[in-house]
Amino acid sequence: MKINRTIFTAVLSTAAIMAFSCASDSKITKGGSMEDKDKSITFEKGAVNEYGTKMTLTKEIKVKADSSSSIVVDWKNEKTVEVPNITAKEEKAVVYKKSVVTDGYKKGEELDLHMDIMYHDDASSPQPVVLFIPGGGFIGCDSQNSLRLERQYLAENGFAVASIEYHVVGNGFYSDAVQDVRDAMKFLSDNAEKYNIDTSRLALMGNSAGGYMTALVTAMDSTGIRASIDLYGLSDLTMVGMDFDDDCKAAHHSPTSSESQYVNGVFSGKAINEDLEKAAWYLNREIEDLKAAKANPLTYIGGNECPMLIMHGDSDSLVSSSQSLLVHEALLKAGVPSTRYSLVGAEHGRGGFNTEPALKTMIDFLRANLN
Repeated sequence: MKINRTIFTAVLSTAAIMAFSCASDSKITKGGSMEDKDKSITFEKGAVNEYGTKMTLTKEIKVKADSSSSIVVDWKNEKTVEVPNITAKEEKAVVYKKSVVTDGYKKGEELDLHMDIMYHDDASSPQPVVLFIPGGGFIGCDSQNSLRLERQYLAENGFAVASIEYHVVGNGFYSDAVQDVRDAMKFLSDNAEKYNIDTSRLALMGNSAGGYMTALVTAMDSTGIRASIDLYGLSDLTMVGMDFDDDCKAAHHSPTSSESQYVNGVFSGKAINEDLEKAAWYLNREIEDLKAAKANPLTYIGGNECPMLIMHGDSDSLVSSSQSLLVHEALLKAGVPSTRYSLVGAEHGRGGFNTEPALKTMIDFLRANLN
């Protein structure tokens, strides 16, 4: 079985599909907003796939994340970046890994994972490379179209950019995705000459679920990664809705929440906090015999991580803004350089993330750490 380019035909609410950046054809407008134009997706509330996987938007943000350790900015009305002249080559649907389905109805079937690469083979010297991990709420990822404008902008400003597919709910677990990212890095290293890239100058970048994977792999694999960019990513999967209303929190703790199924499997019937060895990391709770959280970046932060840039909207109704704050403060406590931007009034992936000041901040960060 070759993986579908969108991996699943998702059935989502309009807000949720926009938030998780799974659109296969989106129009970028001023202030980083996004008009979804993917006609292959039917927008309905409720189940999102054949396994009944659900994602939840909050009715009310009960708690505003503490911004005292962050840089507070308002980029809603800033100009969106433009890429008028595309000079980078783009190689699409490169099979970087022949894998297997590890969960769901098709368990055991072959699974091809693809990579899309923007690069300049005519650059005078090998370019630093950004490995991009797309979002998709753990139920899908679109390596060709997720944050395409931003990736083009990076590619036209001195970086090769490789965007990958990885295992998601229904065909694998979060641990499979960790290995996928590692294998993608190896593929780039093995093909560095072909794509004129320097993998000793490699950064990870991801949005939403991809931001979570970026933080997790960065914390687990301290060597080989020079910089990481986490855009509105998750961290503690037992508390994704930590800022939200009680109904939303309860929904996240359902066995059919996407994070529950990604950690425990689609047929497990377990909620995210039922398998403590895999999922739980109860910060500030006095439970002495609790095992380390295998699915949580905070478990692995030890002080050897690369610098990280984090951006999160303070009005995010899908992933609590405090989620990225947990990673930021854990890195600072461990003595790792971490810079977090809190975007005033920004929703999940909308409200300034693709504007000129946002991309300038990303490029300055990458240049400072990859040169």
